[in-house]
Amino acid sequence: MDRMSMDAIKATPQHSLQQDCIPLWIADMDFPAAKEIQDALMQRMNIPNYGYTLCSESYYEAVISWMQRRHAWEVKRDWILTTPGVIPAMAFAVQSVVKPGEKVMIQPPVYPQFARMIQLNGAELVTNPLKLINERYEIDFEDFALKAQDPALKLFFLCNPHNPVGRVWSRDELQRLADICLENDVIIFSDDIHHDFVYGTAQYIPIASLSAGVSEITITATAPSKTFSLASFKMGNIIIQNEELRKAYNVAINRVGCTSLDVGAIKATIAGYTHGEQWLQAVIHYLEQNNALIDSFIAARMPVVKTVALEGTYLKWLDFRALGMNNDVLESWSLAQAKVWLSEGYTFGVEGSGFKRLNMASSRSVIKEALERIERAIHAL
Repeated sequence: MDRMSMDAIKATPQHSLQQDCIPLWIADMDFPAAKEIQDALMQRMNIPNYGYTLCSESYYEAVISWMQRRHAWEVKRDWILTTPGVIPAMAFAVQSVVKPGEKVMIQPPVYPQFARMIQLNGAELVTNPLKLINERYEIDFEDFALKAQDPALKLFFLCNPHNPVGRVWSRDELQRLADICLENDVIIFSDDIHHDFVYGTAQYIPIASLSAGVSEITITATAPSKTFSLASFKMGNIIIQNEELRKAYNVAINRVGCTSLDVGAIKATIAGYTHGEQWLQAVIHYLEQNNALIDSFIAARMPVVKTVALEGTYLKWLDFRALGMNNDVLESWSLAQAKVWLSEGYTFGVEGSGFKRLNMASSRSVIKEALERIERAIHAL
């Protein structure tokens, strides 16, 4: 599939060094959408009227059924608000909870838009860096509890599964975070957009599902866009049980006029959540094999690079620190010598310096070629 001809952001070089590189950076799958989604979109697009379209009850039923079926979480219809994606949902969370000068905490290395949306919306950023222990990331609960005691801290951004480090937080970890937030009146914004990609014995647990009390302080952001390779359709389902919090959040949505979804997003969501499960299972199986290939290839042929245990997402977090390069040199080397375009670790916070994120949601032949290019570039050092 020639994605450059589709004007795909993933495949379109932004500067000369990215020319002729294998693009495995942005979190966007190369796989075609499920046939059921294609058919639903074609059927609707063949009706030549594309006016304002409501999210029908079938839309909400599809979302609710998916969360119950896949994740054993009972969501009520009136808990759901829609946004044009999870990134604006972050901004709305800050706007609805945090006053100028108050604080929001994140756990870097983490998706760059967390810090960006917090700071652009007038809040002060607080970090609770994750700790890398034996090639697996852990939460520094002592530091988290200390920082949560600050009366100015009003909001915590959780990422589950975590992008980029691939952790799916356990029930015990989530409960400890929730207990600290409850004790200190901190609202949780949980970005769960990768929640459908979980491997092995890991289990995705929505933090809001832990108890009614935790649900009352939680804003959960989900979307079918990552799940079904629909990133160009702007959609997000924001789940908030607390009525007052939901009203405040809805005010932030209405303040900028983001009050509806486009017809394509609506139809794709219904089709995916209603008929896309078999397609998703096949994709997850394929991704598991890609992950196994990456782990075995790196261990056998370029052990100077270290992998991090992957429990969720389709994003592989790779440790290149042993090469001894600073961020600028490492980025240039990857593009100019290896000819592989990965996400740069430093963009996820200073804690990501020396790391790179590889999007493994591509064909196995492409993944293998990318690994071989990196191997050749390492041997040429």
